[in-house]
Amino acid sequence: ADKLPPGFPHITQHPLPNKVVEVGHNAVLACSVSGTPTPKITWIRNMLPIDTRNNPRYTIREDTAGSLQIKSSEEKDQGKYECVAENSIGTEYSKSAQLYVKVRRVPPQFSKPPAPMNKIMLGADLNLTCVAVGSPMPYVKWRKEPAQDLTPEDNLPVGINVLTLTDIQESANYTCVAASSLGEIEAVAQVKVESLPGPPTNVKVSEITATSVRLTWSYNGPEELQYYVIQFKPKYANQAFSEISGIITMYYSVRNLSPYTEYEMYVIAVNNIGRGPSSEPAIVTTGEKADSSYEGATPGTAPRNVQVRPLSSSTMVIQWDEPETPNGQVTGYKVYYTEDPQLNMAQWKSQTVDNNRLTTISDLTPHTIYTIKVQAFTSVGPGPLSAPVHVKTQQGVPSQPSNLRASEIGETEVTLQWSKPTHSGESIVSYELYWNDTYAKEKHHRRIGISELYKLTGLYPNTLYYIWLAARSQRGEGATTPPIPVRTKQYVPGAPPSNVSAEAVSPTSIRVTWEPPPAERSNGNIVYYKLQVVEAGRSDSEASVITLNTTTFIIDELKRWTEYRIWVLAGTSVGDGPASYPITVRTHEDVPGDPQDVKVVPLNSTTIKVNWKPPLAKDRNGIIHGYHVHVQETKDESKSLLNEPMRFDVIDSVLELNISGLQPDTKYSVQVAALTRKGDGDRSAPVSVKTPGGVPNRPGLTLKVIEREPTVTIELDWSRPTQTYGELQGYRLRYGVKDQILKEVQLKGTSTHKYRIKELERGVEYEFRVAGLNHIGIGQEAMKYMHTPEGPPTGPPVNISYHFQTPDVVCITWDPPTREHRNGRIIKYDIQFHKKIDHGNVFDRNVTTTKAVFTNLEEESEYVFHIRAYTTQGPGPFSEKIMFATDRDIGRAPMSVRAVATSDSSVEVWWEAVPSRDVTGYQIFYTMTAVEDLDEWQQKSVGMTESADLLNLEKFAEYAIAVAARLKSGLGRLSEKVTVKVKPEDVPLNLKAHDVTTHSMTLSWSPPIRLNPIHYKISYDAIKEFVDSQGMTQTQNIPRMEITLKQSARQHTINDLSPFTTYNVNVSAIPSDYTYRPPTKITVTTQMAAPQPMVKPDFYGVLNGEEIQVILPQASEEYGPISHYYLVVVPDDKTNNKHPDQFLTDDLINNKGQNPNAPYIAAKFLQRSIPYTFHLGANDEQEGFKNKKLEKDKKYRIFVRAVVDTPQKHLYTSSPFSESLALDMREVPPGDPPLRPNPDVTTDNDVKVSSHRKEAGVLWVY
Repeated sequence: ADKLPPGFPHITQHPLPNKVVEVGHNAVLACSVSGTPTPKITWIRNMLPIDTRNNPRYTIREDTAGSLQIKSSEEKDQGKYECVAENSIGTEYSKSAQLYVKVRRVPPQFSKPPAPMNKIMLGADLNLTCVAVGSPMPYVKWRKEPAQDLTPEDNLPVGINVLTLTDIQESANYTCVAASSLGEIEAVAQVKVESLPGPPTNVKVSEITATSVRLTWSYNGPEELQYYVIQFKPKYANQAFSEISGIITMYYSVRNLSPYTEYEMYVIAVNNIGRGPSSEPAIVTTGEKADSSYEGATPGTAPRNVQVRPLSSSTMVIQWDEPETPNGQVTGYKVYYTEDPQLNMAQWKSQTVDNNRLTTISDLTPHTIYTIKVQAFTSVGPGPLSAPVHVKTQQGVPSQPSNLRASEIGETEVTLQWSKPTHSGESIVSYELYWNDTYAKEKHHRRIGISELYKLTGLYPNTLYYIWLAARSQRGEGATTPPIPVRTKQYVPGAPPSNVSAEAVSPTSIRVTWEPPPAERSNGNIVYYKLQVVEAGRSDSEASVITLNTTTFIIDELKRWTEYRIWVLAGTSVGDGPASYPITVRTHEDVPGDPQDVKVVPLNSTTIKVNWKPPLAKDRNGIIHGYHVHVQETKDESKSLLNEPMRFDVIDSVLELNISGLQPDTKYSVQVAALTRKGDGDRSAPVSVKTPGGVPNRPGLTLKVIEREPTVTIELDWSRPTQTYGELQGYRLRYGVKDQILKEVQLKGTSTHKYRIKELERGVEYEFRVAGLNHIGIGQEAMKYMHTPEGPPTGPPVNISYHFQTPDVVCITWDPPTREHRNGRIIKYDIQFHKKIDHGNVFDRNVTTTKAVFTNLEEESEYVFHIRAYTTQGPGPFSEKIMFATDRDIGRAPMSVRAVATSDSSVEVWWEAVPSRDVTGYQIFYTMTAVEDLDEWQQKSVGMTESADLLNLEKFAEYAIAVAARLKSGLGRLSEKVTVKVKPEDVPLNLKAHDVTTHSMTLSWSPPIRLNPIHYKISYDAIKEFVDSQGMTQTQNIPRMEITLKQSARQHTINDLSPFTTYNVNVSAIPSDYTYRPPTKITVTTQMAAPQPMVKPDFYGVLNGEEIQVILPQASEEYGPISHYYLVVVPDDKTNNKHPDQFLTDDLINNKGQNPNAPYIAAKFLQRSIPYTFHLGANDEQEGFKNKKLEKDKKYRIFVRAVVDTPQKHLYTSSPFSESLALDMREVPPGDPPLRPNPDVTTDNDVKVSSHRKEAGVLWVY
């Protein structure tokens, strides 16, 4: 190496000597070199250069500067490889590397063999799937045994083969063969066709009587039968077959037949697959019925298939078939007809016909509907009448359709079938279908096309309907069929119970009440309710379920102060309906349990420290607002108590307290109680503590009164402490008014045992304390309390002021005399009040409060008053006289004030307005205790109106009410007081709104108790705010509408309402003199509806050839707030040719990309967050939905779906489709993208919303 010239190529990294790679995988042979100039690297295999330019599987990697990469290795790549480095100085070869290419070889095996046994019905279809794996992957083909190849040899599938068999007629074995160069395997699938039995043969009839026949038959099929079925009916009767099942013999006697009736009878064989075809019919006529009295009988049934058609406007032809059960020989018929089917049959016109089944009737009234019935006779007498048939005497109109029936009955729909009129006159152009329901009491009519079958939808479950039908020609409508009754099936309730409410009634119980689901959505009889309750923090699956048949229930044994989630569902005999929206209720607070871990330690001889922890979480029973710390002095030698207990309040969450001012060398008992709004709870267990000793104990203390007049003087007398714990140095005396700061006196020396205190206040409780002193400090205090003798006050009341409650009512307030002049407890006050110029007419008023009110003052007058206070010993001095003056022009009070209860908790007040420009509104005063002081009354301010509602009043209580005008300068004169009892007697009662939909509501009420109205008046209006499709807030004023109803009205349905609008509804009872009476009032919110139509999304441009920028529309929230929007992408495909609203949301959500042409949701935008522009195909996520990359050469259409914020999220509107979008469309225009108009920026355009909007309707075109 030392002899090599400078810059000679040098291999710094040689390839590994041996490397193994599997066929189809990539291999990398490493090589690194150095040299100057930089060497060029090439590779040789088996001493031959590798041409990387013409072999794309071989590349020199740039990232590792010389390594050789072989893609998708093949067996021919095996060999010896060398790396060659060459520059102008020389050439260097790496060490050789042997590459071995390993061929993976796995013989075929089935990963999913076909099912070994496949049982199917005759003529059914079947797919047999066979999947095999191996290396190399095997070919898979099918063979039908014994030797029929089903897979073409020139198109053998690899790995999987699905054999599709259609209309299978025979059993066979099919073999799946998987083969590769390493072997061949087989799996057999047996397809067994199970067939129904054939028809019984040789059906014969014998032993015929009037009511029974005997049937016999044969069966020769190979199938193993389970039993036979006999079907029979009168041959010409339009009725279902009667059926006898479970017959295990090949003979049977059919009984309970009708006499003298022709029957058709069939026999059917049944095996484990099902019923086979029926046998050939056996036709038999039963014998005549014998009657012991008459040697015969009347017909058992009416004539059949009565058909009527008009021959002209005055003539009709009638024909029929004989009865199914004639009970003998029919001798004749009688045809009854009338214009009024309500008449008694004896009043109908009739025509007798011999044993002919056809007749005509003339001299009829033109253009009139007649009802016809036919009756058969035998020699014994008449049989029953046929069902009524209608005909219209008008030439060219069809006769009555026949055999109208309900073939299928569901919960909300009925399938009707009929036979077209036998005589149509001219061609039938349509049918007229009529129906009414016994629930809504409404009649409906619909014109339908030419058919003999119609599905009537949109019905109420569990409701009786009457349905009838007529045919129509160009000449007009023919006669209708008689109404047929049809009751729809019950269903689970379509709505949850309504007005679910709950309130806690104690710390451990909650009362829940509810009302049944709306009647129109009950879908049957509600037979039970399920009340479910669970703690708020737990899942719904843990809820307790209580099954009830009432609409109120008290749930007890609950935890205290715990939130519970409660919901209710109703059920019919079919099952459970939807649950109500959960409501959350917390049980009441209760007093808490005892605080935990209370610890008390003395800090010094007069102070202790108390620590504690809150009650256990389960025992807190509410919010802890603080604590009470109770300290009680006890005797050392016993648990008896000394002095008064002490209580210290701790607020909020503080958990410690230092208590000072205690006595040295004294034992105390300490307890702590927690506090909620319900009060303090259990106290903790007592903890004893003793303050440190070393100071004198208590001296003995007495006191006596020395002087009572003119001031109070007392003398304290005490004895030396029995224990001084060292030299006694003196005494400390403290005294003063109880619960205030005490005055302190230090007495040095031990000889002083008396102390006189002079000039004490009268009528005050004083506190006196005496303690000895030693070298350690102050000893235990002896305490005495004393009430000083009372005397009359020596000073007047203070802080006297006055204010006008109204211009003629004055309120005077004051404070008691100062404490030093009080001389006892003030028991009353004396106020002298008079006009300044009238000293002879003085009002002398005694009150016990510090407030007095004087009313009915005269305008432009001066008044004077002064006040004095009283104790038990007499009055004190008067205050200085105070003067005030009333205004010159007080103004008059509102007149004719009246009040009437409008509910159990509300009253309406009305009055005559005060005629003054200065009036700005009115003040209403009301109270249950009519004192003079208006400050004690409840008040309500209203604007420029002449009536007002007082709400939340006590039921059955009597209120006094007065009204004053509110002027610019203050209140005007007060009106006369009126009284009213909160018991509604002159207004409609129990006003409720039922069946509230998007566009209607039904009001119901009871008549007033006392007033007998001549009619009722309903009025309603609304003011509504909503955000429109431009994001602008709109205000919609719906003007007041009035409806007058007759006296007997108790309910009324209001239509043409606007969805999602809160209406103020009033119902008034109008008296005979038409004087004003207040209405009963409620507010009703109509249900939400799907949003109004949106505009379609718009194309803006293609961005970078990968994304499409689109402009998205927004929906108006006039019919309900929007919960969210979906942006739906629909690839162009022949299966996606539906309208946007026909794509189901659940299908769109569940499409996770299994089908690349399936529509999908690209984004979800919550509430009003939908952007104005959106980049389609950005490969990002919006609220869990993938905005997939778009494919080139593929077209898309999009639409936006706005979903209303209801609990079920079932109301939505979809925009129209956008135009077809593709990545080869024009680029995005230069500049910033457009922005949605800002609703906060005002424009010159006034946007007005009409309250008289026409709702979309349906126009029938014939």
